[in-house]
Amino acid sequence: MGWDLPVGRLPVHGFVLVGGQSARMGEDKARLRFLGRPMVEIAVEKLRGFCAEVSVAGNRGDLGEFAPVVSETRAGVGPTAGIEAGLGAAQQPWAIFVPVDVPLVPERLLRRWCEEVLAGRGLDVSYLCCGGSQPAFCMIRTACRERLSEGLDEGLRRLEELLQVTGGGRIRVWDARELAEEPDRRVAGQWFANVNTPRDLADAERWAEGEGQAYLEVGRMRAGGSGEEAGGTAAMVE
Repeated sequence: MGWDLPVGRLPVHGFVLVGGQSARMGEDKARLRFLGRPMVEIAVEKLRGFCAEVSVAGNRGDLGEFAPVVSETRAGVGPTAGIEAGLGAAQQPWAIFVPVDVPLVPERLLRRWCEEVLAGRGLDVSYLCCGGSQPAFCMIRTACRERLSEGLDEGLRRLEELLQVTGGGRIRVWDARELAEEPDRRVAGQWFANVNTPRDLADAERWAEGEGQAYLEVGRMRAGGSGEEAGGTAAMVE
């Protein structure tokens, strides 16, 4: 593609969105342990498997042990504050954003999506869907930051609407089931399960260690797993 990057890395700056309040969970979701590991660590490790740069987006200086932290400058605008901050700090032509509380999405799916976006022509914005829209999983060309900021200045708060405005006519929504290979498509909806409550956490861990073992490298998600060797925490089995 013409970029001078380490083998296996794409010209994308990855950001983990950590700005949520964690009210329903009752404790900090970024540090919440999923199969024994903080969810922020799992998300950062996945992005490090294919992104040229990785950061955490949110006013969470305490998470600097996992990746460099980019602070938000707006309050009361939800995840868009982290996206705006990330675009302003991005060191690559594209930025990818993933929420910290969706630990089951495989690295391989994210990489495949990035490759498709980079190979396409005429795109400025992309986000995922899987049955329903998943706009917090979005890719934005970093040169589009001004358009996103203008949308926020005009009062736009709904993320999906803001992404449409930022992308204009240069946007594509990718269905995760189209990106996945068989037989993984049948469980793609499970990958996007949000961990918002203690019950969500228990259900996600139960699935990952049960049926999910056929689709996820669960051993690398557990504490002590060899995520670095795999190039990603939740990579699917080859």
